[in-house]
Amino acid sequence: MPESMMQPDLQDVAPVQGVRASALARWQERGWPGPKAEAWRFTRLASLDKLSLRPADASLSAGMQDIAAAGMPAAAHVIRFHHGVLVDASLQGAPDGVTLRRLDEAGLTQMLDLLPADHPVTDLSMAAMTSGLLVDVAAGAKVTTPIILMFTGDSEAVSTHPVVLLRVGAAAHAVVADWHQSAVGLSAPLLGIDIADKARLDYAKIQSDGAATTHLAATGIKMGENAVLDGFQLSVGGCLARLEAHVELAAESSDCRLSAIYLGRNSQHHDITTNMTHAFGHCQSNQIIRGVLDDSARGVFQGKVHVAQDAQKTDGQQMSRALLLSRKAEADAKPELEIYADDVICAHGATVGELDETQLFYLTSRGISRDVARAMLISAFLDDAVDMIENADLAALLRPIVTDWMQAQKRNDA
Repeated sequence: MPESMMQPDLQDVAPVQGVRASALARWQERGWPGPKAEAWRFTRLASLDKLSLRPADASLSAGMQDIAAAGMPAAAHVIRFHHGVLVDASLQGAPDGVTLRRLDEAGLTQMLDLLPADHPVTDLSMAAMTSGLLVDVAAGAKVTTPIILMFTGDSEAVSTHPVVLLRVGAAAHAVVADWHQSAVGLSAPLLGIDIADKARLDYAKIQSDGAATTHLAATGIKMGENAVLDGFQLSVGGCLARLEAHVELAAESSDCRLSAIYLGRNSQHHDITTNMTHAFGHCQSNQIIRGVLDDSARGVFQGKVHVAQDAQKTDGQQMSRALLLSRKAEADAKPELEIYADDVICAHGATVGELDETQLFYLTSRGISRDVARAMLISAFLDDAVDMIENADLAALLRPIVTDWMQAQKRNDA
């Protein structure tokens, strides 16, 4: 990235101090990872060197359009960011049991405890933060009305760095969607999630940014005792996207389901990277990753499950499958298990394949057109991942996006 971005033009956007100043110093020292960084081996960031960007500021939040997305629940509370800048009106009218306020220094310190340390996106976006938001769900609250974080933007000359801390109190239940529809040069959001004991979070992230956008996201999640996360990520937009999630099962008997789908065509690059840390025993994690790639698109899944020495009775599962619709498409998978306990059930797997010509022949021989038959097989391939979503409102948000991609695929094949 140009020196103007790596250096203290950031200071001109908003003076930094405290944890943000420390993050700025780390960013200026390290910058983007180089070609030898193992964690970024499949996703190189050399294309960022060609961009000339400046971090967005409050002056760019004007002119935001109200986007009503297909499948959005009528009762949802939408918190809007434009060019990564929080729209103040979004702080009004929060559902009962939810408090919304701007992030202070204490919240930023907690964010650092949740997010991956010594990480380029963590350091850059903490330093260049365009807006910080704290979403607090009170202990015992049952907030089934979806809270939707909506990110929009239309200037490819800017980078956006929103920072959101979501805290779900003890024995509470919340439904949250994190939806990105920006057409900016670089979108680098940070999300920290703290799920307290016996709490449940139904969560979905949707990355449907513009075709020229680079989307680099870092999410940190900490789960308490008997906490439940039913999470899903969908990556369909952008030219290059990396959705990175670090989950710590930090107490006994927590249950994490964090599945994902990536859909790519043309020369898109999608990267789903997860790091699941089982720090205590009797916890479960399950990941189902599905990718569909056409043209010269590339998909990456990197998933690490770490089981600590005393984390007995751990159950950690992950399975990645990619479907290639073109001989030029490429899928890479790097599943890892790092296990220091002996009484565990852990497994991982990865497959890459093409549409089954025998199944296509069977369907077409019964009068179904080849395009419809292809769509049916692709839909069936994705179904087991989509079916992991237990919350009906979140499933209703995700399914139209997958359907739209399938329909556009059918038009491309025609």
